[in-house]
Amino acid sequence: MTHSNDNTLARKGKHLSYAERVQIAVLKKEDYSNRRIADVIGRVPQTINNEIQRGTVTQLTRQKQNGKIYDYYDDVYDADAAQADYDKQR
Repeated sequence: MTHSNDNTLARKGKHLSYAERVQIAVLKKEDYSNRRIADVIGRVPQTINNEIQRGTVTQLTRQKQNGKIYDYYDDVYDADAAQADYDKQR
C-alpha cells in the first residue's frame, strides 16, 4: 500500500540552507503565514515556526519629531541572525 499524501519535498532531517532562510525572510515581509511559507518552500509548518522563533530579533527605530525622540521596537525575522544562531549551535 502506497501513501500519496506526503506533503514535504525535502528529505526528513535535512537542515535548512541559508538560501531557504533568506526566502523565509522575504515571504515573511510579504505577510505570508507560516503554513503558506511551508507550502512554498516544501517544508513542514513546524520547521518554519521553529526557524522564525530562532531568527526573530528586536529592532529599534528612532524618530525625531518636534524636538522629541521616539523609540519604536519591532520584532522581525532576520535570516542572518538565524544562520548565526544555527552556526553557533553546530
